[in-house]
Amino acid sequence: MGNDERAARYDGCTHRPCKDCGEPTEKMYVVCNKCRVLGDKKRYKAMPKIEWDETGMLYSEAHDKYFSSWEGIEDYCEDEGIGKDELRLIICVPNYLPLIPDDYGCDDLAEDGELPDSVIQAIEEFNKVIKAAGPVSWFPGKNAALQEKGEGNEARNY
Repeated sequence: MGNDERAARYDGCTHRPCKDCGEPTEKMYVVCNKCRVLGDKKRYKAMPKIEWDETGMLYSEAHDKYFSSWEGIEDYCEDEGIGKDELRLIICVPNYLPLIPDDYGCDDLAEDGELPDSVIQAIEEFNKVIKAAGPVSWFPGKNAALQEKGEGNEARNY
């Protein structure tokens, strides 16, 4: 630490003031838990809202849980005694397995060499299987879920 008093104080502390409200927060955080939740809610509220197509997944930012149906969401809310609006649902983006590139192995060939036809065919077949497998996982995207509910064209954000 040398003669740096600020660094020495930081090294020995367990808490420090929240940058937003000044309340004590754990040393490893810049803002306290309360301010993090408020910031998360503010960021979520600013997200574009779109209707979920019900084919992928939804992620509850507030509860760190994934859902594949509105029924699952309703069951979860009933079990937990919470409202859907507390979930802060984000529409997920699918994650697919990578395809083998057409030029796979070309760097290892002789100067004017070509891949054998059997290898090219195997790569094409393998890529067909990978494409048919569909998504292997999901991650939260940039849009919040909007669901049509109620009378007329009333929409609610979940």
